[in-house]
Amino acid sequence: MDMAFLGDFVINVYTLFLSLMLLFFQERGRKSHSSAAYIRLIGILAILVGVSAVRDIVSLSDGNFIFLSKLTSYLIYALDPFSFLFAIKYIDSFVTADDRSGRNLYINPIMIYAIFNFILVALDAHLSKGWFLISYKTGFERGSLYMLRLFMQIMSCAIIFAFITVYKSYIHKWYVAPIQALPAIVLTGEILQYFIPYINFAYASSVFAFMVLFIYVQRRDIHMDYLTGTVNRRGIDAALRKAMADSAENPFCAVMIDIDYFKLINDNFGHKVGDEVLEGIAAILLETFDKKDVVGRYGGDEFCIITHMTDELEIEKRIHQVKKLVEDFEWSNRGKMDLSVSAGIAVYSKEMEMHGKDFMEFVDSRMYEEKALHQ
Repeated sequence: MDMAFLGDFVINVYTLFLSLMLLFFQERGRKSHSSAAYIRLIGILAILVGVSAVRDIVSLSDGNFIFLSKLTSYLIYALDPFSFLFAIKYIDSFVTADDRSGRNLYINPIMIYAIFNFILVALDAHLSKGWFLISYKTGFERGSLYMLRLFMQIMSCAIIFAFITVYKSYIHKWYVAPIQALPAIVLTGEILQYFIPYINFAYASSVFAFMVLFIYVQRRDIHMDYLTGTVNRRGIDAALRKAMADSAENPFCAVMIDIDYFKLINDNFGHKVGDEVLEGIAAILLETFDKKDVVGRYGGDEFCIITHMTDELEIEKRIHQVKKLVEDFEWSNRGKMDLSVSAGIAVYSKEMEMHGKDFMEFVDSRMYEEKALHQ
């Protein structure tokens, strides 16, 4: 038994180290909903793993510190369901659907389970009913409610997976696969934990899932513009570098879109209305161009599209469609001021021998040529 606890302790220490590294490398300076939710998610896991490691140390002490053993065990049972709650709230931060009541149908059951579990664990600690675990000098046994609790953990994973499935179309395509992997990996750990109770597979699998999120979501998340749901300037620069590197075989086109008289919109109607216009035009661009195209906010009121369409007639057709949709766009101050955009396009090929900065300035100059006609 001691060797089993020793193995669990080693895994817990290693898992704790990885959790702290994920927290350390997370860019806490970014004020986004997903960053804050991710930090809460990793934070609760780091606490649980740290407490679990302390419990293992106590279990290796030949029955000493029995009170500390009970305390750490009850803390784990009390706090563990909150990791599921923080997980679904993290996923919810990526959902763009304006459907708070519908989303709460998935979030609230997990919240109720976490709170109700916390109350039951507190009662069990006070009344010593052995509902969750039965402690003895060198370890513990699963209590009478363990199977019910395991069922609730599995149901929590199922609810999270159902939530992702229902709102999949409202999550950015880059993020869907790693987010879908989260409940699947955690569920695997929960099942392994049941069959091998003295090795902490549940938390180890969670850290593995969070590492997947960190690599494929949080790091990519620095390329997103949270107001418009498009990529930001950094994302555009990355897409441009890749497109230029592949341009020998795959020429591409860059499109610049600028909102006419945007400063007047902000000055006359306020920044909230300006944000409404930015969000609306971003939605139009995302709808008009293909999913494989990169649509981004280049800066302020200027958008850029990197597309592998090189037929200028087809691109002009898309731009005309954008302009028509912008003219018809229903915004709060329509009637007081009309909306329009200016556009510039340029097809890039390797023969141009231009650096990325020079090429973007060239596209920008084409856009300003049209913008001058709108003054």
